[in-house]
Amino acid sequence: MSAITALVGLIVIALAVCSATVWRPSSTAEAALATTPDQHYVVTEPGVLGLVDSDVTIKATGSQKEDVTLYVARSSDVQAWLEDDPYVSVTGLSSWTQLDSTDVTKRCEEASSTASASGSASATPSATASAKASASASATATTAAEGCTALKATDADPADSADLWLATKTGKGSVSLELDATDPDLVVLAATDGSSDAPRLSLTWPRNVSTPWLLPGLVVGGLLLLVGVFMLLMDLQARREDEQRRAAAAERAARLSSADATSTAGIPAVGDPDRPLSRREKRDKERAEKAGEEWIDPRTGRVYLAGVEAPDVPTAPASEQVEALSDEAAEASVGAAQGAAVVPGLDEATVAAHRAARELEDDEPFAIASDDEPADADAPAGSAAAPEPAERTASAETTVIDPVEAPVPGAESEEPETAEHAADDDTTETEPVEDAGTEADAEDSETHDGEEDA
Repeated sequence: MSAITALVGLIVIALAVCSATVWRPSSTAEAALATTPDQHYVVTEPGVLGLVDSDVTIKATGSQKEDVTLYVARSSDVQAWLEDDPYVSVTGLSSWTQLDSTDVTKRCEEASSTASASGSASATPSATASAKASASASATATTAAEGCTALKATDADPADSADLWLATKTGKGSVSLELDATDPDLVVLAATDGSSDAPRLSLTWPRNVSTPWLLPGLVVGGLLLLVGVFMLLMDLQARREDEQRRAAAAERAARLSSADATSTAGIPAVGDPDRPLSRREKRDKERAEKAGEEWIDPRTGRVYLAGVEAPDVPTAPASEQVEALSDEAAEASVGAAQGAAVVPGLDEATVAAHRAARELEDDEPFAIASDDEPADADAPAGSAAAPEPAERTASAETTVIDPVEAPVPGAESEEPETAEHAADDDTTETEPVEDAGTEADAEDSETHDGEEDA
């Protein structure tokens, strides 16, 4: 559409220019006689010279061997000089290129002179005279009826009457004369020597020719051209942006596919830290900074996020690092498995049997450890302690304190409730004592626990 609009604008501009140049009418109007005159003189009628403009150029063209002369005079003087000679009268314009003319070969007279001539002729007395008078009267009557007299050429030379002419100009074969025809009574007579045919006459006037389509055509065509060029630039910009967008999408897709293909790759190998970055590495760095992505310096292996170097991850000193445990040691440190003993995927009967196998015995949930068998602190609750080595058994002492019998201040008012708790729980707590020096602390702890149970 933009190209069509621009093309229409160019066509309109071209048409406007052609209307003012190629198709513009001529700034001068030149009209000539259609044929060469067959009379000895050519005379313009009054007002013909100033028909288009007051400035007129008169040109007469004849035989190359003859002198051609133009005579300027008033119309009455020219008619008096012509008298009974025939001539060609130029009466006006039949078109912008042709003069309208007519041949004047007779002159018409008044009727009174014709009637008097007829009366005198009819008054002859004799028979012979009567016959001649009759013939003369008949001829006179015919002339009177027509009222015109045939003109005969006298071959007079206009140059012999130089006192009549206001201006004259002679040339060999052709002659041209510029005249100010402001006075409408001025006429021109064109002739040779009066004995041969008159030259061919042409008149030329300047005229004002307007070009009404030039300015509107230029304005409209220019606007259409500008609109077309603007639309064309917009189309080119849109296409360029579309191509850039497609190229960016293709590059992004290629980068993503490349990243997917190398997702398992580690940190690239570190090269010379002092070498300059290549153009591709610079482009990757700039793209990562604009997108806020991380970029790894291939020279040093340093990580940059949005153009900022990422700090190092702190690590523990070598003296504080713990040695990793083996699988056997890890299983031993974890201990026995505990929980609801629900194994996914088993039926209810199997789960119930599995739970029953892991439940504690109902008859004796707690066992009172004797002096000879100290309780194992790491053993599960409700199970008997495993026997200790002889050295540890000999050095350990166990003291059992009944929480019911322990003297508690203010326990008299709460004795029934304590008895009920003792009846419901029917439990005792045992505390193995590792060192004889901590016996007093163990007694205090048991006493405090008994108070809480009470």
